[in-house]
Amino acid sequence: MFMNWASSWSLKRTLDVGGSLHNTHYRPDIDGIRAIAVLSVVLCHAAPDLVRGGFVGVDIFFVISGYLISNIIIQKISVRKFSILNFYNRRIRRIFPALMVVMLFLMLAGWFCLFRSEFSSLGQHIMASSLFSENVLLWSEAGYFDAASTTKPTLHLWSLAIEEQFYLLWPAILLISKKFRVNTGLVIIFLLIASFSINLKDIQSGSSSAYYSPFGRSWELMVGSLLSYIEKVYPKILSYQKTLQSVAGAVMITAAIILTGPDRAFPGVWAILPTVGTALLISAGANAFFNRNVLSAPPMVWCGLISYPLYLWHWPILSSAHICADPSSTLPRVTALACVAAAFLAAGLTFWFVEKPFRGAVETPGKTVFLVAAMVCVLGVGAWISSPLSAPRLSHFDAPDKTEWSFLKARTPSFDEDGVGLYSLGDPARASVLFIGDSRIAQYVARLDRIRLGDPAARDVTFAIGGGCIPIRGVTTPDRSRQKCWRLRDSAFEMAKSKQFSRIVIGGAWNWYFLHGDYSISAHGKSTPLTSSEGRTRALEALRADVRSLIASGKQVIILLDNPESQQFYLGRASIRLGFSLKNFAANQTIPADHQQILLGEDMETRLQPSGATLIHPMTAVCASNVCKVTDDTGKPIYKDTAHFNPDWAINNASFLDSTVLP
Repeated sequence: MFMNWASSWSLKRTLDVGGSLHNTHYRPDIDGIRAIAVLSVVLCHAAPDLVRGGFVGVDIFFVISGYLISNIIIQKISVRKFSILNFYNRRIRRIFPALMVVMLFLMLAGWFCLFRSEFSSLGQHIMASSLFSENVLLWSEAGYFDAASTTKPTLHLWSLAIEEQFYLLWPAILLISKKFRVNTGLVIIFLLIASFSINLKDIQSGSSSAYYSPFGRSWELMVGSLLSYIEKVYPKILSYQKTLQSVAGAVMITAAIILTGPDRAFPGVWAILPTVGTALLISAGANAFFNRNVLSAPPMVWCGLISYPLYLWHWPILSSAHICADPSSTLPRVTALACVAAAFLAAGLTFWFVEKPFRGAVETPGKTVFLVAAMVCVLGVGAWISSPLSAPRLSHFDAPDKTEWSFLKARTPSFDEDGVGLYSLGDPARASVLFIGDSRIAQYVARLDRIRLGDPAARDVTFAIGGGCIPIRGVTTPDRSRQKCWRLRDSAFEMAKSKQFSRIVIGGAWNWYFLHGDYSISAHGKSTPLTSSEGRTRALEALRADVRSLIASGKQVIILLDNPESQQFYLGRASIRLGFSLKNFAANQTIPADHQQILLGEDMETRLQPSGATLIHPMTAVCASNVCKVTDDTGKPIYKDTAHFNPDWAINNASFLDSTVLP
């Protein structure tokens, strides 16, 4: 009896809270749908190996937003009671408070534990987020050279930006269509089809705009808008088989979470599953079986009520943990679980003490004015953080702020977003040395340029390189961002045959390709991964054949072996970021050499040296007696990340490569 009373009280209390924050037609099941959306996103980010398709929660949010907002606008326009000022007033009171609290946390945490370049980047993203244009900034940054997503604490705010951009235009479109007596349903259908077509085109081209463009994502909001319109004008269409609609919607959303993943071309056609599934759940109504018994359960409703602050908090907390651990690896389960628990706690506190006071029934202009002024202050602080004037707590640490491509990007006006292309040091027509490879070549370009300018006898150089472009013909990867590599690589090996080049240098991320990467070699209808013994053998045989052919034609061929790579080369660990007494990185730090990488280098030498090629071993510059240096004699990092040399170290110390451009 007590349990029944407690359960009834819990449900009533939850519904009362939900109803007080919404209109009189509050539906608890919609908060239940919000719970599915936010929980799928949180679990996907906390355990990406287990919930690979949880990112579809964002698409669920889009449909809910389109439905609820269109409900309000269409209804009030129809009775001539819609006010743009009142609409934006409610949006500001809904969105600004929790968002500003989270951004304040990010700025304070960033000052405490980020290096200077990271803090400056955070400032740029705070500015974009305060202007609701984070999606545009992420869109402009996307590509091979973009920082790891786990190091961007505001990454998740791209979806909020798209929603706010929708809110900015959608009321005006509906008002204009009403004024000129254009059928609202036709407007919605036209915009839905147009946006979906743009999205399909963006996906086909492999552009990041498929994910971040408001033009290509607004169709998902229009699905909700169309449902709202049909509900008002043609309610009978939605009145049949409510239970079937409910179950079908739940099945579609579940299928979307299970079947989609990072390897899918998303959103596009795959996004139909979560969007239509969400529309079916909403159209089924609060009394449908699944909606009544699952979505309206108090725990689901409560998660739905705190879904906005939970969405805001979960990623900054997880991202901070990644930054303090290792951005390139998955968080340990215990750490991820602790982050999720912290996000729930922060979300609950934000809901009760920040959201509710501003979303209460009393609407005063003072609240809105205060919130707008506060957001302007956040924008200003973000601008200061992104400027050279700001100085985070760890600004005295000499952390690398350049990438292996910085030199080429600075001097190449038409630099490709993936680095894929031909680049020259000196006169391209006089270049007699050709480098073929990837970022492992790019990290030495500044050093080679210094040698070339300092020695009149040094040769001019041409580079045929690109990020992830393995210099072995016949090898590919399913990664769509590498598709430009293969044409460049094939043309580079043809260039190598020309009389202009007398010396060919071939280098790559061999440790990655042969030990960890998703690369395969294809021949006679068979594709073999390079991580297998057979795949390595076939790939090195293919490379050896090209080397022999070039040497037979009178070329000197140099094979540049790989530098060591390790997660332990990353110096941004918690002991540094959260420590109070450290003044800089410790000098002459070392880690154990990787035995597999040593064996791979020996295997490549055994297979390729008999072909007549000269081999260069970068590992000998930083490793000895089975240990590899992490910092130099002054405490400066030798590595920029887990796999590439710090450009400032390479330009001064990579003397092992000088012979490639000297007579």
